[in-house]
Amino acid sequence: MIHNYLQIPRLTYAQINLRAIRHNLQQIRGLVSKNKFILPHRENLKRIDILAVVKADAYGHGVKEVAKLLNKEGVNFFAVSDVAEGIYLRKTGIKKPILLLESSLPLYVKLIGRYNLTPTICSLELARALNQYAQTRKKNIPIHVKVDTGMGRLGIWHKDAFAFIQKLFALKNLIIQGIYTHFPAADTDPSFTREQIKHLYNLVTQLDKRGMIIPYIHAANSMGLAGYQTRILNLVRPGLMLYGLYPKNSLRRKINLKPALSVKSKVIFIKNIEKGRSVSYGRTFVASKKMRVATIPIGYNDGYLRCFSNQASVLIQGRRCPILGRVTMDQIVVDVSSLKNCSLGAEIVILGTQGKETISADELACHAGTINYEIVCNLGNRLPRFYTF
Repeated sequence: MIHNYLQIPRLTYAQINLRAIRHNLQQIRGLVSKNKFILPHRENLKRIDILAVVKADAYGHGVKEVAKLLNKEGVNFFAVSDVAEGIYLRKTGIKKPILLLESSLPLYVKLIGRYNLTPTICSLELARALNQYAQTRKKNIPIHVKVDTGMGRLGIWHKDAFAFIQKLFALKNLIIQGIYTHFPAADTDPSFTREQIKHLYNLVTQLDKRGMIIPYIHAANSMGLAGYQTRILNLVRPGLMLYGLYPKNSLRRKINLKPALSVKSKVIFIKNIEKGRSVSYGRTFVASKKMRVATIPIGYNDGYLRCFSNQASVLIQGRRCPILGRVTMDQIVVDVSSLKNCSLGAEIVILGTQGKETISADELACHAGTINYEIVCNLGNRLPRFYTF
């Protein structure tokens, strides 16, 4: 979010409903309660914990306020992307374990140790640097091991993971608290995803037989949690669903989520245009009749994508008003011809609900050819945020 140096109220802002996030957490806990953790060579564990993913500033919802709420609601584990995000979360007052999902470099070991962060390990270079640092400080550092079962991004390949983890167990100042993988196609390729779960199961079973017990096993992101039943995971890591968004439409039958983020603005100018007049850059819209149009102060500088031009709508007085012409850096123009009394200062809903109409992140994502993650991250990170409960 761009800093507002003069602290002048912005006409366009993001509003986050913390009550919705609490509702979503309760819904997720309902899903979790249906899973059973049963793994050979261990005592059966009844409890499955939640690792709340609050990276990317809580997907644009504001990590400080979101983490504060989740902490109060009893979430015991948090996940962020990197060391900087982890330190910021610590400084907001979170004392519970914070997992760094991104692999770090050895130059960050002092910060990891100082702020008691839990790094992801998939290289011996980082592991040895952490172990050496921990030895000099006479402390132990908790770690999670990332295993690549098909994502092809971070992680030690699952066929090489047993030997790799054996070497990690030899580093006495590292405590392996978790092992995990990530699903690249849980929403599109169930057979591939089940194969990933099988690879992780085989690896953990092999480790357990040799006495290398790693307490927490996780793979279930939002789609994995809602779409797959598995008995080998005792830590689930929802991200998207916490914020009221579905990784796949069909999951609406399984869980009732409430979107937490809405974006609002106000009309700053209204005028009539004649037939044949064009609107905005490139003259991509030309009026086919006399129209009444309104200008709204939001644009791609605020995370409202240029590809919404001539496609998306906003809500005014509970009615859809289409965007005319190109989205510009700071403003859009919309058709208000159907409204009886649109006036300066009228409230606009750009994302969210007004009356009986809703503009969802999924709808905007469809216009942009992207995913709902990108929509909320763009809008939430760029605009000033206000919280309701």
